[in-house]
Amino acid sequence: MVAITAAEPPGGVRPKLSAGQVKTKRAATVADSIVADVIARGWPVGQVLGSEPELLERYGVSRAVFREAVRLVENQQVARMRRGPGGGLVVAEPTVEAIIDATVLYLYRAGTRLDEVFEARMVLEDLVCQLAPSRCDETHLAALQQVLAEESAGTVTDHRALHAVLAAATLNPALGLFTEILNRVTTLYFGSMNSVSPKVGEASRLAHVRIVEAVAAGDEGLARHRMRRHLEAEADFIQRRRSTRMALDPTAVIGAGRGAKRAEEVAREVFQSIVADGLQPGDMIGSESELMERFKVSRAVVREAVRLLEHHNMAAMKRGPGGGLFVSAPSVLAVTAVMALYLERHGIRISDIFEIRAGVELAVVDLAVARMDDASEARLQECLRWEVEAPDEEFTSAAHDIHMQLAAMSGNHALELLSVVLIRLTHLHERENLSPTAVRALGVEVSRTHGAIVEALARGDRQLSRHRMSRHLSALSGYFR
Repeated sequence: MVAITAAEPPGGVRPKLSAGQVKTKRAATVADSIVADVIARGWPVGQVLGSEPELLERYGVSRAVFREAVRLVENQQVARMRRGPGGGLVVAEPTVEAIIDATVLYLYRAGTRLDEVFEARMVLEDLVCQLAPSRCDETHLAALQQVLAEESAGTVTDHRALHAVLAAATLNPALGLFTEILNRVTTLYFGSMNSVSPKVGEASRLAHVRIVEAVAAGDEGLARHRMRRHLEAEADFIQRRRSTRMALDPTAVIGAGRGAKRAEEVAREVFQSIVADGLQPGDMIGSESELMERFKVSRAVVREAVRLLEHHNMAAMKRGPGGGLFVSAPSVLAVTAVMALYLERHGIRISDIFEIRAGVELAVVDLAVARMDDASEARLQECLRWEVEAPDEEFTSAAHDIHMQLAAMSGNHALELLSVVLIRLTHLHERENLSPTAVRALGVEVSRTHGAIVEALARGDRQLSRHRMSRHLSALSGYFR
């Protein structure tokens, strides 16, 4: 079975679950099974997996648990419920636009600064220039030359188009997606680049020419050097612009919407009210009836708007006495589930995952070493204890907890986002390719290595921490060969 839900918090004896928590956990298990079925069938977009009665029987759960599971897979863009004759649970197609929207909303709500985005871009673009020189074929080279020609003629509309073509030349779908997302996010901090002076535009064009020359020559080191200098110059230019913001503006995040669908408008207005009123996680926005009255819409429209808000982890509806729509805390897990499944849909391989994980997690280690304190070490030690105490069926999740904790410790929301997506993808492939017995057999070695990494981090030894993490990730990738 493919697991996509968040891992249990590390620790010892966990408290007994309430009835509501049990239902939620069962719904997550059913959602995992639905995702596994979709992947096993080759992700047949548009195919009906079954009617609600058929699926209730197949998964052996109540209607309430099943409908909560459907909400989860709809949020993850894996499938959607179609009502009426011929209806049922229909396999959906994740879209990059929706993923970018979800990513931007998360980065805004997490308070991500422009320098965090550039730090993450540096890591990604360095990986692109590490891989592209050996993988760029004549088709990719022609595409790069076409972009350069358009820049020279002054007809290019996207000054980052060349970066997207370079990322495509790596043949790694995750690098392509991550690069596109962070390039788009960067523009939201300062707006259009159309107003740049001819001098700045020419400097950027010449930098692109030199980068392409190095890639075409197969010179990885020179390509990486030139890309880093180009990004450093861009960062310096952007930060000196008067219009540049260090934090995302909510008006740039929410936009005007892509359509006139009333539920989307209501969801957007709710988000704007959260920002305008300074509402915090846990604050109540209103009951269902109050929202219907406030926006003059039907119950069906409110529920669709709520589904959109829950999809972006901005708010959640609680049923029963004292219920209503409440502001949710920003969660990296919500957006990374969608991103991971999008990449799984587009055929990402385990080798693709690990060649990015190495760069991203070593950058995370660098930042985590600098931020280590007694509380951070205690959290890492708790992760190590949970690896030992976790039951066999949960060991895979437990073994990833330390990587998740390090990502959170980095203090860079953009890098944490990328790291958690890659961890989730590794988890997917582990469950698909390694038996529980094989995973547990690796447990002793994995736990020992994790302990050695934590020991180096606690000592503040950056080089040793990097060395041990690099060796660990290399060994992990070898388990899948």
